[in-house]
Amino acid sequence: MFNQVSIGDNVGNGSVIPSMATPVAASGQTLTNASKDTNTTATVVAGETYVFTAQEVGGFFFSITGTIATAANIEWACPLYQSIIIKIPEAVTTLNYGTDTNSAVGYLRKINIT
Repeated sequence: MFNQVSIGDNVGNGSVIPSMATPVAASGQTLTNASKDTNTTATVVAGETYVFTAQEVGGFFFSITGTIATAANIEWACPLYQSIIIKIPEAVTTLNYGTDTNSAVGYLRKINIT
């Protein structure tokens, strides 16, 4: 098993540094969007934690509360060439996403939180 570096916020929530997260084998999904600002969905596991990396062309926006067409629904944003942690709440199995450019590509992986 890999060594994993953990961090915490000011209220005691633990997390990991995205670039040092330990992925769950065979859990990766490629997220793409042919047209910017188009809402697309990915299926996720309720209660799990994911790391997302925006790899090609542009950034991504994510929502668990509704479509990304409404700015108030956007809970996470990931700029190009960066990685972010996304914690999926219990009872949520759909992750809405959109991109800021056409043909953006990113990778979503479930991670182990130890």
